[in-house]
Amino acid sequence: MKNAHLRFGHLTYTKVFKKSTTRFKVPLDRFLGEPDTNAQMKAHLISVIGGDTQIAAVSAAVINRDWFTIEAPDGSSFRVSLGGNAESYRGSLLLEGQKRPLRHLVAVSEELAQTASGKSTERTILIHDSAQFVWASLAYVHGVPGISEWADWIVDELKRSKAIQPLVGIGCRPVLVTGAKGRFMNCIGRGLRQRKLRFPDHNGPIQWNSLSLSELLLSEVA
Repeated sequence: MKNAHLRFGHLTYTKVFKKSTTRFKVPLDRFLGEPDTNAQMKAHLISVIGGDTQIAAVSAAVINRDWFTIEAPDGSSFRVSLGGNAESYRGSLLLEGQKRPLRHLVAVSEELAQTASGKSTERTILIHDSAQFVWASLAYVHGVPGISEWADWIVDELKRSKAIQPLVGIGCRPVLVTGAKGRFMNCIGRGLRQRKLRFPDHNGPIQWNSLSLSELLLSEVA
């Protein structure tokens, strides 16, 4: 975690009124976006910290479908919006030596919120590209049978068929997986026929490898 702040981006919000303009910038530790045009992007997740007034303004802007400017650590920038029906969550961060806590806001697009709730669609947005995480997420979202040992082969097959595409991320390595349940079932069937995959030797409950989202995210700033 040393010097993790150097990997932060920034979110800038500008609101023009008739007689005044509001503008501020807050640190951004996580971002997940999907390119729309060269200068604009559909945001699926933003995570920012700041003061009470700033975070309240960002929360209101999310509800109003306002646009933000995201500045990445590499100097690139783009305009983003979370779109309609986005969800936001606020909390506090207590820092040693500080009298007042920082405020923290995480906002997610409607589509990402639906993915997290397990609603099956043909677009699965994931915050990390680890084969184990991708395969476990697909199995959960689509109700696909399988075991964790199949992860590497299945994810390689999905990449080969261009079913997995990288998204834009700050503090994470997001991907978009396209396809309905049938696509993943066909992939499993092909792997079994080719003897690339095999069923467990004995009947019984399947034990999946334990995955921690916090460990996946912290690996990006270690």
